[in-house]
Amino acid sequence: MRIGIIGGGAVGLLTAAYFSKNYDVTIYTRRHEQAEQLCTYGVTVICGDEQTTHRVNAKPFVRETEEDVLFLAVKQYDLTNILETRIHMLQANAIVFLQNGMGHVSYLPHLPHDHIALAVVEHGALKLDDTTVSHTGVGQTKWSVWKGEKETFSFLSSTSSRFAFQYVAHWETMLLEKLMVNIAINPLTALLRVPNGMLVTHEPYRQAMKQLFCEVASIFQLDQRERIWQHIETVCHQTAANRSSMLRDIEAGRRTELDAILRYVIEHAHKQHISAPITTFLYALVKGKELEGEKKK
Repeated sequence: MRIGIIGGGAVGLLTAAYFSKNYDVTIYTRRHEQAEQLCTYGVTVICGDEQTTHRVNAKPFVRETEEDVLFLAVKQYDLTNILETRIHMLQANAIVFLQNGMGHVSYLPHLPHDHIALAVVEHGALKLDDTTVSHTGVGQTKWSVWKGEKETFSFLSSTSSRFAFQYVAHWETMLLEKLMVNIAINPLTALLRVPNGMLVTHEPYRQAMKQLFCEVASIFQLDQRERIWQHIETVCHQTAANRSSMLRDIEAGRRTELDAILRYVIEHAHKQHISAPITTFLYALVKGKELEGEKKK
């Protein structure tokens, strides 16, 4: 089976490496230079004291793909561009989305693919260079079918325990719960410049996170709020030393996924004529930090 992965970031490299053990994998990159490096050196994964290198194919994403299954492992703002201008290039029998947020859901009815799955990645991964990724936290990838047959994605159950996939029956619940984790952790760590663990070990930060959580939970009319809140606290403890992807983006002066996370909440609230003062205030502050970093580059 041929697997294509669009995106040469941390998640794309990690996914490619683990699937390359059993399948013919091609990574589609934004830059020609990265594709050349991957073809020459493969993908190196560092996990604890172990370092392994995996052979992969790589091409710049400039023409149509030719795969059996295609994983989209790019950030929301890049995904939006692909879905608006390059849908015709996504040639595959089945497609799997690996994104934070829910902004891509509105595009799904327009896709021609017979089999579409949605997934959320709960691993810790840090891209060190164009061919090296650090697997900083072993978790799992939850997935659900949006359209088509579940059996099409049966190969997901054959992955190693270090890169396991867990099927979830209800895709919307899965995405929303992942969104809540990202909402609670990413913007606050980016603004405060602190690792994840400080959001629960530093009580004033924990209270701020709880207020944000309660506002967003009300906007989405969430069920099982206490369970989801406990899950968020657990994630903070389990990834205590990690610096969130949004914090790393702010520190590097890169564009963040703020619009896919907080802006999505604000727009959802507006549609229901609900106020979202905490979310709106936090969005403005983090967006200011993002623009500040871009001007310095």
